[in-house]
Amino acid sequence: MSPDHFFHVSNINLATNLILVLLVLTSFITDTTKNKIYNIQTYPSMALGLILGYATGGGHGILMSFFGLLTGLALLFIIFLAGGIGAGDVKLLGAIGALKGAVFVLWTMFYTGLIGGLMAFALLIWKGKLLSTFKNLFTFLRHPLKAQGNQKPEERMYLPYGVAISLGSMWALFTV
Repeated sequence: MSPDHFFHVSNINLATNLILVLLVLTSFITDTTKNKIYNIQTYPSMALGLILGYATGGGHGILMSFFGLLTGLALLFIIFLAGGIGAGDVKLLGAIGALKGAVFVLWTMFYTGLIGGLMAFALLIWKGKLLSTFKNLFTFLRHPLKAQGNQKPEERMYLPYGVAISLGSMWALFTV
């Protein structure tokens, strides 16, 4: 196989998809077992996304990858600032955007929201907190200015959102 043939767009797309699968598989595992998504997973994937974007489309391709990276980071940044998710989740979505572009990362986030909602609902049922959570929600909706965070950090439930992001990206990969 000649070097020119190896860098054919279809081979680069295959490589991009393989990197995506490896990224989300390892993120799924580490978020499930260690409650963490490591920089060693996300930063190289971001860099490879930019490199592969350039390889497929030159200057335009790298801009599309960069825009995907920024879109992924922006989608979760406010939630991160509010303490709702970890930085690894933000960087994971950014890496997915760098690899697959802004449109793909938007679909990933849509599917992630569906999966994350189901995961949260299941967790609330499992922990026996569904009714109290809805009661707190309705209290907040009636009196948003009086609402206070009365939950101690050790009482907070942990939802591995990297799992939802990983599953959402696979859903997007096979449907978009």
